[in-house]
Amino acid sequence: MSTRSMVWAWSGELDSGDTSAMAATLQVLLLEHPTTLTIDLTAVTFMDCAVLSLLVRVNNDPSTTLTLQGTPACVRRLLQATGLSAVFQTMAR
Repeated sequence: MSTRSMVWAWSGELDSGDTSAMAATLQVLLLEHPTTLTIDLTAVTFMDCAVLSLLVRVNNDPSTTLTLQGTPACVRRLLQATGLSAVFQTMAR
């Protein structure tokens, strides 16, 4: 099996109104069977729990390693408040 990495950059304010479109795109990306999927959050200014729930579902897929890149303070606070800081792999930009 070959190693395949994918990066998807998110930006702006992300909330429950965005999750359907994001989930559909993630589903298409995951059909490519990446071994690593990196979500670049550098340009995210807000994220709510609905979007975090979507990330948790992707993170629970054993066939793909999810990495969060460029995690801004608003996302780090959300991860800490929900007790999920240690659940996600993060990397500096």
